[in-house]
Amino acid sequence: MLAKPAARDSVGYIAAVSKLDELVDWGPQPESLQGDSHSSGQLLYRTSDRQVESGLWLCTPGRWRLSLPGDELCHFLAGRATYYQDDGQVTEVGPGSVVLFPAGWRGECEVHETIRNTYMLSMTKPEAGQNTEARLLGFPLPADKIVDWGPVPTMVEGNSRTSGVMLYRRSDGCSEAGVWQCTPGWWNCHVTSDEYCHFLDGHCTYVHESGEVIDIAPDTLAFFPRGWRGTCHITETIRKVYMIR
Repeated sequence: MLAKPAARDSVGYIAAVSKLDELVDWGPQPESLQGDSHSSGQLLYRTSDRQVESGLWLCTPGRWRLSLPGDELCHFLAGRATYYQDDGQVTEVGPGSVVLFPAGWRGECEVHETIRNTYMLSMTKPEAGQNTEARLLGFPLPADKIVDWGPVPTMVEGNSRTSGVMLYRRSDGCSEAGVWQCTPGWWNCHVTSDEYCHFLDGHCTYVHESGEVIDIAPDTLAFFPRGWRGTCHITETIRKVYMIR
């Protein structure tokens, strides 16, 4: 189901999200306040120093305390929940919600209907004076928020152009998250930061410099470790939720 690389600089793992059904029981949610929330999931990738991980997570109804040790991006696929930050912010999530919880977020989560999301967690310390409010983005993307990010600078053939919505970026550059789009073309690709990608639309093929071929279709979850090198051939405009660190 999951393709494991032969080397550290290859793709970490890749899978069709709809086929991630061999879930591991992760036990009851700690610090329960009400009900009996229970978690399960599948770890897609974790760095050897355990500072970054990505995967699929499910949680049943209930209410519990939550304190985040790092920046976490969640792309909700199913269910409904409310996050109550201690500072007063209330964030409602449902299918299609993309939320970035900055390191240091503290509060409570109430799951109304079993939630299912893909995620990336980066164990990054909060910046001094950092705003820890959650950042929320939903689909369809508001047209006035989509920014033209220009042509891909490493083209081999064609004229791929990128655009997207920046949901979050730390001032020190340690984390960035948002939605990214790219039109057809063929270009050289060098991944300079660990990157989580949940592809929503389009088709493309990544070819690692070792010759490893990775075909991407809608609803594909991938993790590209820092240092990955190869090419990307987009045959149909791709759109993805992403987080890098």
